[in-house]
Order: sequence, then C-alpha cells, then structure tokens
Amino acid sequence: MVTVGEDKAITIWEFPSMVRRWRITQHLSEVTQVTSHPNGEPEIVTATRGSECMVWDVETGQKVRQLQFTRGTEGVKYRFRNIRYGGTGETLYAVVLPTVWTRQCTSHIIRFSTSDWEVVREARMRGEPLAELAISPDDSLLATASSNGHVFVYDTFSMGLRRSIMDTHGLFVTGLAFVPSSADQYKLLSISADRQVKVHNPHLADPGRYLRALAVVILFMGLIYTVVTILHSYDLLPHISDFDDADPPEPGTPAHHHQHHHNEL
Repeated sequence: MVTVGEDKAITIWEFPSMVRRWRITQHLSEVTQVTSHPNGEPEIVTATRGSECMVWDVETGQKVRQLQFTRGTEGVKYRFRNIRYGGTGETLYAVVLPTVWTRQCTSHIIRFSTSDWEVVREARMRGEPLAELAISPDDSLLATASSNGHVFVYDTFSMGLRRSIMDTHGLFVTGLAFVPSSADQYKLLSISADRQVKVHNPHLADPGRYLRALAVVILFMGLIYTVVTILHSYDLLPHISDFDDADPPEPGTPAHHHQHHHNEL
C-alpha cells in the first residue's frame, strides 16, 4: 500500500501487516497523485503540485526515472495534474496543465509508452482547465473533465476527441470512473461539487460534430446560390437559348472558324 500527502513524502507499507517498508522524501512539493502498476509490477508513479513526476521501484524504494513534458510548452512551466496507468501497464496517461492558468492556456493529454517512457500521443484543449482522468479497463477510452463542468471522451489509440458532454455539471467535476455495462461496453460515471452523480454513454458519437458538418454544407450551398443569383442579375451567365440557336460545326471544321449561316429559299 502507498500513501502520499502534504509532507512531500511517499510511504510504502506492507499489507496487511501495515509495517512501513520505505519512506521516500525526494519530492520538493506536496505529492498530489499516485498510481500503481495494474499488472502487479513493483512500480508506482507519483506527481506533485509542482512540476515533478517520478517513477519508483517499490521493492527498493529507488527512483527509476523522472518524467518530463516539454513539447509545445513554449517556455511555459507545466505540472502533471493527473496520472493513470492504462491497460496492463504498457501505457501511462497524464493531464498536464500550466502551473499558472489563464484563459489563453492549453491543457495537454499525453500518453507515455512505459517501455521507454517516451510520449507517443498527445491531445490539446485550449481554454479548458482539465482536472480529472479515467481510463476504460480495455484501454480504449479516456475520459477527462474540466473545472467548468464539462466531460470529454477520447479514443486512446488516436487521442482524438470522441464525445463532448457540455455543461453536464453545474460546478467542477471531482471524479470520473468507467464501469462495465456489457461484454464490451462501458458506462462513464461523473461526480461533481454540485452533489450530483451522472451516468453517460461514452460510446455515442458527438452529435455536435455532425451538426457542424451539416452547417458547413448548408453554408457552402448558400454561398453557391448567392454567387449564381448575383451573376444572373448582371446577365453574366450564358442563356440556354444561346446554345440552342447556334448551328453545330461541320465535321472537320475547327470550332473557332465556324460561322452562322442560313439556308436561302
């Protein structure tokens, strides 16, 4: 068992005897996140309120690696807000936020490969301070939520946004969890400071995506109609009768040498 807290320490306990095995004091600020390897490997990852995120061997109490996130930060200092292992431990997901948040800031959702601890996928969301993170048991879906009460579902393979559930809560979301609903389907639970627990279907496609596509098509058709109407009002479009009155060119005669002629009676 692992406990962390405001004293900046990580304590590893024997269970069920509750004998303390290690007390690690290498972090420089309050430890806010800890996630254990889902396949029973002696490995944990911790993150702090500062910018530290570290991988530990619980058998030896030694640091294995310190994780870094530098891509696309443009000199902004970031911290690991949430961390979760995915699947059987081949991946680690993290929500990374600026240490100082403004409306122009960007939240990053990143996926590490635990074989070399390199970032292999990344998603960005501008203007939304993401605060929670959950991974489906089959490592196919990722859910996160914002302090504005919105919930977002991503496909973990492409890190593409699958569904946006806007304003589902009146206050910031404090927890997310996937629960099985059938052999290969899940429900997503969200809990908020508004004292509500809600159940969502994360497998539904985002209806807003189709509405936006339909709006683009309608706008394009309207633009074409407007252009045709303007051209017709200025008599800039050829009339069908102009083509009907023209005599067809004789075989072998170039089109630009053809002249109109009439039969004489």
